[in-house]
Amino acid sequence: MDAKNLMEILFKFQSLIAEGSLELTVGGNSCTITRNEIILNISDPKEIIRLAKALQEGMKSDVTKSIKSISDALKLLAEVGEELNKERKTLTLKYRGRDVVVMGFKAKPGIFDMNNVEIRDKLELMKLISDLLMAL
Repeated sequence: MDAKNLMEILFKFQSLIAEGSLELTVGGNSCTITRNEIILNISDPKEIIRLAKALQEGMKSDVTKSIKSISDALKLLAEVGEELNKERKTLTLKYRGRDVVVMGFKAKPGIFDMNNVEIRDKLELMKLISDLLMAL
């Protein structure tokens, strides 16, 4: 499963929401989903990886195989931001409660020449990517 397929599944899921929002919480991690926006708050990257492994046997999808470094993770963010923007949707990624990245329609681009990705906290983003890579 690549980033595009993952986003298509997410869009289908979002289309089921007529109004209001859905909040999922696993341990200290949470995900709030509305019709046009997703807010993902990661507090424990190890728990996210463990959950993903439980949901998808082996967790060796094309997405995880392709992420070997910080530059690979940034490329994936750019792909996801582009798909979100096409659908006029926004994903806000938080790490331990702090806004780290906004992707898609509401993103205000800045560095790294990624038009649909706004990095709000570079240091926290690097910590998150590093922690996720260590948890794989």
